[in-house]
Amino acid sequence: MFIQAITLDEALKARARHPAARFVAGGTATIPDQNLGRFQPDGYISLRRIPSLKKIENTRDGLFLGAGCTMADLLTNPLVEDQPMIRLAARTTGTRQLRSRSTVGGNLFTTRTDRTLPPCLLALEAVGHFVSASGDSKRDLGEALRNPSAEPEILVGVTVPPTAGFQDFTRVAPRNGAGNATASVALCVDPERKAVRLGLGGAGPVAMRAPEAEQFAKKAIDWEGGSVSETMARKFGDIAADHCDPPEDAIASAAYRRHAIKVMARRILERALGG
Repeated sequence: MFIQAITLDEALKARARHPAARFVAGGTATIPDQNLGRFQPDGYISLRRIPSLKKIENTRDGLFLGAGCTMADLLTNPLVEDQPMIRLAARTTGTRQLRSRSTVGGNLFTTRTDRTLPPCLLALEAVGHFVSASGDSKRDLGEALRNPSAEPEILVGVTVPPTAGFQDFTRVAPRNGAGNATASVALCVDPERKAVRLGLGGAGPVAMRAPEAEQFAKKAIDWEGGSVSETMARKFGDIAADHCDPPEDAIASAAYRRHAIKVMARRILERALGG
C-alpha cells in the first residue's frame, strides 16, 4: 500500500485508517532499515508532496527548517548561510544523490545513531514543531528524541534560535568523505551568555546533549580571557565520554565510540577557545 498525502491532515487521517503504515519522505533511512529487518510496515504514507513541510524561513523565534527540506536545500538556501554547523552537517551527509533525497525529519527521527544533523541541532537548542490528531505542539528537540509521542504525529519542522559565538561539528566515520558518522560532536560556545552546549551522536540510542560536560566547561572557561587550559579541556572530554552509553555494532565497539567522543570533545573545545 502506498498513499501520497498532499496535506498534513490527509496524512494523519491515512495513518488513523492504517495504523501499521509508516510515514516516509526521502526514504534514505526507512528503506535500508526495512531491508535490514528492523521493521516491516503495512505500507507507506508519503509526506514528500506536502508544501508546508518544505519551508525555510526566518521567524521571530529563529530560523525555521521544514521537516521535508532536504540536505541539498540546507546547502543552497541563502537563509541558512549564517548557520555554518548546519551546513557542515548537511554537506557530510552521503553523496550528492542522497543529499537530494535525505530530509531533515528523516535525519532526526530514524532508528540509526549515525546521522550528522541531530547533534548539531541539539547544540543549537532547536525546538521541534509537531502535529497530531490532538493538535499542534512544540517540544525541546532532545526531549522529543528521547521520548517520542505515543500518539502518531508528524514533525513539521524545527526552529533554530539565534546564537552567538563559536559553533563547529566534527565526526569520525568508516571512511573519508561524506557519509554516516561512527561518532560525532557538535559544540556551541556563547561568550555573551557564558553558555556551552555540546551535542553528541553515536553516544547512546539517540543523539543527546552532554549537560555534565557543559556545566563543567562553563565553570572551567576563563570567560574574561576567552581561553581554557589543556587540563580543563581534557577533563571536559573525559566527562563527556563518561556520561554516554554508546552502541556496539559491526562498525565500532562502544569503547571505540567513547574514546572518539572524549578526544573530539577535548579538541573542539580547544579549537573554540584557542587552547
